[in-house]
Amino acid sequence: MKVRLNKYLTLCGLGSRRKVEDFITSGLIKINGEVVRELGSVIDTETDKVFFKDSELVASEKKYYLILNKPEGFVTTLSDEKGRPTVMDLIPEKFKRCGVIPVGRLDKDTEGLLLFTNDGDLAYRLTRPEFKVPKEYSLILNAPLAPEHKKIIEKGYFVHQIKIKTAPAKVELENERGDRVKITIMEGKKRQVRYTFGNLGYKVLKLRRVGLGPLRLGNIAKGEHRLLKNYEVKALMESAKPVKFREKKY
Repeated sequence: MKVRLNKYLTLCGLGSRRKVEDFITSGLIKINGEVVRELGSVIDTETDKVFFKDSELVASEKKYYLILNKPEGFVTTLSDEKGRPTVMDLIPEKFKRCGVIPVGRLDKDTEGLLLFTNDGDLAYRLTRPEFKVPKEYSLILNAPLAPEHKKIIEKGYFVHQIKIKTAPAKVELENERGDRVKITIMEGKKRQVRYTFGNLGYKVLKLRRVGLGPLRLGNIAKGEHRLLKNYEVKALMESAKPVKFREKKY
């Protein structure tokens, strides 16, 4: 069957039409080993092999949604030129063949909830700040969080490393000493939580994502995964709708 390349890439879970078109024009897509940059390219799904960053893609009409408890030491990427272990090493081959990829990223030293799917549209909405999907982290600091710093983070302030003023965040102390903190943010920029506390003089000793929208990590063991239940998928999709169309907020 012949299909336009950009549609095929969305079926493989790489993201929205706009995002996969960026991949094409950036030279990250190969057909039968040759880089292709033409947005109007057409492939034959019976004979052509399509690659993204040298990983072969297989389109799947069936959508999969997995939650992984990412351990420290794994990088969130499809492959790593330095030979480091990646989160894809923790996902069964049968899902990888269906185009399942991580939604967003956790840095190498961060553990916890990481979602995988081949639903490119949902993945796009979950990672865009305008959809305001909350991300919840639990962390341990090297010192108690001062009340004035808690207020600064809750109000939002400019973090120069990511060049944004953070949106207001929810900050809760998880112990009496105040060095165990839970924070809920909307943006999810690279290393945002570490930079947010680091700029105020703290060192993050441990960082773990425990929630994404309505999802909670629960008791999944480190390095283990499970498929989402139907009601979890429904709730996740609801949380990723534009705010004015949501039935309720999470």
